[in-house]
Amino acid sequence: MPDHSIWTRDHNNSPITLPQSLLLLVILIGIGAIVGTLGSYTIPLGYGVTIGPWFGVTIQNIGGIWFGAWGVIAGAVFPLISNSLAGAPIWISLAYIPANALQAFVPAWAFRRTKADSSLRSRRDWLVFLVSTLVANLIGSIWAVLVVLNPAGMLVGRPVILYLLGWFLGNEIATLVGDIVILKLLSELIVQRRYFIRGWFR
Repeated sequence: MPDHSIWTRDHNNSPITLPQSLLLLVILIGIGAIVGTLGSYTIPLGYGVTIGPWFGVTIQNIGGIWFGAWGVIAGAVFPLISNSLAGAPIWISLAYIPANALQAFVPAWAFRRTKADSSLRSRRDWLVFLVSTLVANLIGSIWAVLVVLNPAGMLVGRPVILYLLGWFLGNEIATLVGDIVILKLLSELIVQRRYFIRGWFR
């Protein structure tokens, strides 16, 4: 059986305080804003549609897994900054909040619910990761395209399904590249530190 002891706190490793948690939140928002602004690329599909790997989703996924509710909050908030810097209308950024929150929450919930190891040591860990991030990215894509952009008339002249596919694949590419590299390289280090959140807030 894989070692799931990362979710059991060492008695020598006390949880972080509220001020430290708030500082963690600010740092996550800052990192997310930078990555969300600079970590976006476009690959044309035709018909005015592109695949756009957005590595901000990596910060959302991993932030939720490692830092619980603080990661989820940061994942919902930092796109307000990165989208604004990219020139998106504020109402669009606000309308994206549920999707961004869910992209952080779903993997965070799945890893805590199943006690999967964020270092992805076993087939089960990989399955939890792949399914939870796929579901998160699918929800985020559907919300952004079918709930926000298309009803607002911002996709006129573009095939909606193709646009939805491009959005989803962009996030999946970023997830499969960014998440896996970071989780495999850094999870073992992070879970040994007191700022790793085993519950939701502590």
